[in-house]
Amino acid sequence: MDEHHFTHEPEDEDGGTWATPEEERTFRGVRDLLMQLSERGCGIYIRPVREGMQAGGLGSDETYGFDGWVVGELSADGAQDLAVGPWLEQVVEAARAAAP
Repeated sequence: MDEHHFTHEPEDEDGGTWATPEEERTFRGVRDLLMQLSERGCGIYIRPVREGMQAGGLGSDETYGFDGWVVGELSADGAQDLAVGPWLEQVVEAARAAAP
């Protein structure tokens, strides 16, 4: 699988940057997790969560206790949350560690 590298020219007149160092680390982590799971034929999902929102998909009685993010694995068997938390960068890293 080829890796594609994208560059983005700032559109702001003030010469702003496309991403902060934290965003760049997060994007690298997402790429690494995607590649890790793709070796097993799986994908990933990332979505925002809100306090009180149903956790773990349909049929679960649990709810998220905070506003933040969930990162999970998509496979032929369905979806499974790998990590949840308030900060995306930390959730992506936790999902990479939790991915089988």
